[in-house]
Amino acid sequence: MNNIIYLKKDPILTELDNSVDKNSAKKMIAFKYFNNNLEQLNNYLENTKHNSANKLKQKFIEPRSQLEFSF
Repeated sequence: MNNIIYLKKDPILTELDNSVDKNSAKKMIAFKYFNNNLEQLNNYLENTKHNSANKLKQKFIEPRSQLEFSF
């Protein structure tokens, strides 16, 4: 039990993972930590090999048809 390693969680990656709208979260994180520079944030995410950095495509949900009453 002496060889247990405790890893510190990166606040940037934690905020990005917990966000719902990834594009808005990236803009906020770039403003907060990288002096509003999205290129530096993207370089940081590539260097840390972050999983969701490459998967920022939005998944659109097909709308369901609305029930209408005929009067």
